[in-house]
Amino acid sequence: MKRKFKIFLATFFLATFFLQSACSKKDAKTTSAAEPPASPEVKTFDEKNFPEATMRKGYTHPYRWNTPEGEKVRFKEIWGYVLADRVNDWNREAALTDIGLFAVEVDIYGNLTRAPSRSLIKNFNGRVHLVAVCQSQSLTHFVLDARFGKRDRLVNALIAASKDFDGLQIDYELVPKLDGEDFAEFLRLLKKGLGSKQLTVCVHARTKKLKSDVEDYERLANICDKVMIMAYDEHWATSAPGSPASMEWCRRVGEYALSILPPEKYIIGVPFYGRSWEITNDRTAGAWAFNGSSRRLIENGVEQIKRENGVPYFEFEKTVKVIQYFEDATSLLQRCRMYQSQGFSNIAFWRMGQEDVAFWDWIETDK
Repeated sequence: MKRKFKIFLATFFLATFFLQSACSKKDAKTTSAAEPPASPEVKTFDEKNFPEATMRKGYTHPYRWNTPEGEKVRFKEIWGYVLADRVNDWNREAALTDIGLFAVEVDIYGNLTRAPSRSLIKNFNGRVHLVAVCQSQSLTHFVLDARFGKRDRLVNALIAASKDFDGLQIDYELVPKLDGEDFAEFLRLLKKGLGSKQLTVCVHARTKKLKSDVEDYERLANICDKVMIMAYDEHWATSAPGSPASMEWCRRVGEYALSILPPEKYIIGVPFYGRSWEITNDRTAGAWAFNGSSRRLIENGVEQIKRENGVPYFEFEKTVKVIQYFEDATSLLQRCRMYQSQGFSNIAFWRMGQEDVAFWDWIETDK
């Protein structure tokens, strides 16, 4: 009986050993087969090889492979937006023909407030435009509708504030749907009062004609000298994660615009900033300058950068997963080349101080 029991135990242990060995081999084979091939766009972070071009202004370059290739891009007009209270963010080495000084605002009584002085932009040989904003839908309605008696006074104030500038740009992004004609008349009065000075207007990006649109490209272009398309914020703080200006979306924005008006009537806007999302049930997001994206890479030990149709992004985990899209010299150059190939001759960047400064080695004016 004891002998039979010993034989049973020996057989049991041998069977268990071979079964575990077979399962381990199967698991290893399954794991190996399940691993996807490495993406050709995944790059390794290397903070020891920063290009000299990026280091000129003390910006931290996050990875050595961010080196564009090919020819430079050339545009007739290259605009850069400068915040009045952050003039030092303006890179004097940037090849700009125009600066949009941001911004003069409207108070609750319809009066101008915080009007920046032209003298803030010193030693610049190009044109400087005063940018005017109104950041409330109800306030925009209040100053545009002539029945409230504020419109004409605001027009005269804007013309006076533009005295030392080469032009005026209207960036009223919250015009109510029923105030389209009032907005057009507001621009007509401004253009008449400005005389030979340039009047430009900012509009949101479109990929198709809207049934009712206060920012109708053709109507506004018949009043203003140029229309500036804000071709960014395809994805925003409360949207699903994605590039603020993906290449395919930008291509369609350009195609639609050029189906309405010739390229010389446009200034096409390009973002320097990126955005991040925390992937949780309670999602939060943020907008990031290139330098902020670089710092976040280092602080969170990011080792891999990926590209989605040319736009770089990275992911890292703390207590939640974060996905962050940003712009570097390579993606900016790719987007500019696309716009150049479409025929656009004027380009603008929002905003100065948020960029990968290496980009300025790859763009120049078409003289």
